[in-house]
Amino acid sequence: MLRVLRWIGIALGVAVGAILLTLLAARFHDGPIGPFTGGTFQAGESAEVPSDWSFATDARTLELELPPEVGRSITTWLVVSDGRLYIPCGFAATKRWPHAVARDGRVRVRLAGKIYALSAVRVEDPATLSRVTPVLAAKYDLPGDGFGSGGWMFALSGR
Repeated sequence: MLRVLRWIGIALGVAVGAILLTLLAARFHDGPIGPFTGGTFQAGESAEVPSDWSFATDARTLELELPPEVGRSITTWLVVSDGRLYIPCGFAATKRWPHAVARDGRVRVRLAGKIYALSAVRVEDPATLSRVTPVLAAKYDLPGDGFGSGGWMFALSGR
């Protein structure tokens, strides 16, 4: 019995170590690795900010490099409404990145290998939110407006 418990302990230790090593390595990686936070963007072609983001409508996710003070990147959803690009954030109160973006909106987006230098501004206008959140809910098959009570939305535009 003790031998089995020891092997279970070793297996758990190896699994936890592998996860921690992956999280550490991801911090220095060129962008996020799936759900793991990554480092700043190293590769990709700098592109001029388009006036119409409709080409990105069908993209499921994009990579978002957070403000320079944060120095890391995440994978997140996106919404295009009326040709404008929006980034939703559910449960914003429990996450750190939306607060950093609200303080300093200088972000970069990598989409289809191209990097765009953008400004992110939190959307609090009810008319804009009522227009964009149904698009979010439909795109990701979410109930209601897709947000719940703790969601934030950021509008992205050229700097």
